[in-house]
Amino acid sequence: MKIEEKPFEVTKTFGLGVLLKLTKKNIQGIEIISDGEKFRSNVTLNKLSDAVNATIKAHNISLKIK
Repeated sequence: MKIEEKPFEVTKTFGLGVLLKLTKKNIQGIEIISDGEKFRSNVTLNKLSDAVNATIKAHNISLKIK
């Protein structure tokens, strides 16, 4: 199985949790679950990345580092 075919899984953080929750709410077919330590999705990394990017664009979210 290629990396782009593997289901998404990442260590849980607050900021990422907010973004994934917003993505799940706004993009149909995306499911995000958490075991308390990690987030997992029902879609591949590539599909989730596209969904997150669409959410960022739709909500005009930008990263600002000071």
